[in-house]
Amino acid sequence: MRVNKMSVRMRGFFERIRLSDALKIILSQVKQLGAELVPFPRSLDRVLAENVVSRVDIPPFDRSAVDGYAVRSYDTFGASQTSPKELCVVCAGKTGTESGLRVHKKQAVKLMTGAPMPEGADAVLMVEHAKTKKDNIAVLTSLTPGKNVSIQGEDVRKGEVVLKRCHRIRPQDVGMLASIGHLKVRVFRRPSVAIMATGSELRPPGTRLKPAQITDINSYSLAAGVASCGGVADRLGIVPDDPIAMRQALQKTLRYDVVLISGGSAVGEHDMAPDMVSELGKLIFHGVAMRPGGPTAFGVIKEKPIFCLAGFPVASLVAFDMLVRPALRAMQGLPADWSSLKVKAKLTRKIASSLGCAEVVRVRVWDDSGELLAEPIRVTGSGILSSMTRADGFVVVPENVEGFDKDQDVEVKLYG
Repeated sequence: MRVNKMSVRMRGFFERIRLSDALKIILSQVKQLGAELVPFPRSLDRVLAENVVSRVDIPPFDRSAVDGYAVRSYDTFGASQTSPKELCVVCAGKTGTESGLRVHKKQAVKLMTGAPMPEGADAVLMVEHAKTKKDNIAVLTSLTPGKNVSIQGEDVRKGEVVLKRCHRIRPQDVGMLASIGHLKVRVFRRPSVAIMATGSELRPPGTRLKPAQITDINSYSLAAGVASCGGVADRLGIVPDDPIAMRQALQKTLRYDVVLISGGSAVGEHDMAPDMVSELGKLIFHGVAMRPGGPTAFGVIKEKPIFCLAGFPVASLVAFDMLVRPALRAMQGLPADWSSLKVKAKLTRKIASSLGCAEVVRVRVWDDSGELLAEPIRVTGSGILSSMTRADGFVVVPENVEGFDKDQDVEVKLYG
């Protein structure tokens, strides 16, 4: 039975699916998650599941936009430095209290920024444009109605949609929620992601390694990747290259929304992750026409998406960025295309690639006298993690393009 499954899987592996087709399949299999209510102070980076509508006007009353004097604009007409108008200061209005004041003809009320406008006043004279004379002021400039006044609802009107569904909440949005008194917001649930690191040779970070042992890197970098796109990662530890242990571990992950299996996705004797997905559910594809990250597999078990990622760190992270990250975003109501930071840059040297395989090339980017340059990082193999830490972003060479020439302008997707 195992031989048959291996032979089927190997045939599929060598018939690699196009990267764009792989992503379409994945997005067709993931579902948008349900919503939950959270207090607005804890809503940062969450994605709105419904529009936020203001129940109040902001500001809630007409108020002074500057420190100065509330006046009737008519009383200032014709005022200038050489021909000032004189007004009587009757009292002062305070910020944070109702004024209960009224401005009559040729009167002024002293105000601080944000103080309510007194009745009868329709403009505010800035302190800099007035000279005080005991209980009077000399007005040195004329004002038009509404000058230096923030009118009620100027910022936000009652009933206005201030934040739209599927919007990711930023720090300034939290401030807006506070200003309109929207104490709880309905957001999409964050996807829970189980991460299994497979391989008998793996050991936790900080362990004194024996010959042939290596440190588990992927489960930590993948967990960080999950967190960076709004998910909640749970590292389940290291699973040895044993079918029984892997089967038991995989069955325990089905309470999560998504499962990432690191390692065991190729076609070696101990690469059994895709077989386990096939045994417990449905293996949809194995092998993507992409470098690095070609051995990636994807399937579902009880409608839960399962990603089998390569054991090599760079291949694992590239597959995460190209295939897993878009899925996690889609589950939260965000566009699958995750890189909003895209720039055009000129290549400092040629990028060679083969037709039929998308090439993901890490690059350094810098500004050279106003022109952005991108330098491909020279690496050999998918295990050189430093190529990721040294990179500012990456360039994708499509499968139908045979590389990019030196000095060619290319699109660079920048890492956050």
